Amino acid sequence: MNSEPTIDRRRTLKGIAAVGASAALAGSGQTTTVAATDDETGDDAAGTPQGTGATEPSLYERLGGIFAIAAVVDRFSDAIITNPKLNANPALQAWNETEAAVRLPGLKFMRTLWIAALAGGPFEYTGVPLDDAHQDFHLTPEEFNEVGAEIVRALEHFEVPARERQELVDAYLQSMPEVVNPAQ
Repeated sequence: MNSEPTIDRRRTLKGIAAVGASAALAGSGQTTTVAATDDETGDDAAGTPQGTGATEPSLYERLGGIFAIAAVVDRFSDAIITNPKLNANPALQAWNETEAAVRLPGLKFMRTLWIAALAGGPFEYTGVPLDDAHQDFHLTPEEFNEVGAEIVRALEHFEVPARERQELVDAYLQSMPEVVNPAQ
């Protein structure tokens, strides 16, 4: 039996309840109005009558908020350190061997902040710009994709629904031009 908690609907809803109010108060503006309606009743797909201001939660909220995102980041960050495909990159391997012990906890925090902001949460990523943070690693497109695969594996481990996994991967892929910088 898996002893690690899953990110299920109940946990996600608890996360939404815990952070939803603060997100609304922060005025994140990251929700979208639900437009699909039932032609006969005028209700939206969830059965809510239109004209009531119903909105769809942001990706951040659907992922379960900061705690759920932090759990995913913790898992994929640890996996990246031991991934043999990524350790084939000498710069990554050197960082993993000499820097990870003291820098990985802070990196996990910054990754959590970055993903939370990327997903529409009430946070702003204030870390080093991605191109500056990754320039010395000379990441290839294949290595970037392998990091993405680790993210997907972490999302699958916590049973994040396919729609949210895909939306997060799509958002991650947008950072590729800033991160990939193969050695010449």
